[in-house]
Amino acid sequence: MGECDGCEGWGMNPREATLDAYLKLIARLGADDGVVAARREMLRRLLARLAGAKRTSGDYHAHVGGFVADCGQSERVLAITCAREFYYFWLDDMKKMVEMTARAGFSIHNPDFPWHGDFNALLGAMRESGFSRFPPSLGLYLGKSFEDGADEADIRQREHLLKALLFLLDPHPPTSSHYRMAVDALLQHLADAAARQQLLALVREYFGYWQSFPFSHHRKSGAR
Repeated sequence: MGECDGCEGWGMNPREATLDAYLKLIARLGADDGVVAARREMLRRLLARLAGAKRTSGDYHAHVGGFVADCGQSERVLAITCAREFYYFWLDDMKKMVEMTARAGFSIHNPDFPWHGDFNALLGAMRESGFSRFPPSLGLYLGKSFEDGADEADIRQREHLLKALLFLLDPHPPTSSHYRMAVDALLQHLADAAARQQLLALVREYFGYWQSFPFSHHRKSGAR
């Protein structure tokens, strides 16, 4: 997909054509009209911010942070998802687009992840709801952490973070795209940069457990 291929015939400038290509892809993958419309509106806002920017990784990332920060809290997970998925269209990297499609790297839903203000408020909401539906992967991961020599305080912190993640994820299908979105939602509750980095390392490590040891009803249904 060259930057100007077919643009004149479509009556679009190259960046509009890139946006159109992304939206057509997620529609082919199963996104409904409402999802497509919401992402079109979100990405047009991002493209407005990128006006004058070069089609490079550096220019893209330099603008995305401000774009997300300017969105309302209720919009930020969608903004991050759109920016992540649109990235390789912006770079016109067909190889990466194909790889993402093959590994279900594009999402077709815009799930709602509530924002509770900060991490302590999120834990409070979880306790008040009486939530306790944690998959086998949590206990197995924490047990392995203990076996590997993690101390009690470290294990307790991992448990709090992962329980908050699973609380956010619980209403949604157990797919890798929803996992990424739940991580993005949880990051919005952490103001400290070090805590955010700790979370990212943790969720990367936990992801394999989460995929391999789900609830039995998810395993039987083949949901991933």
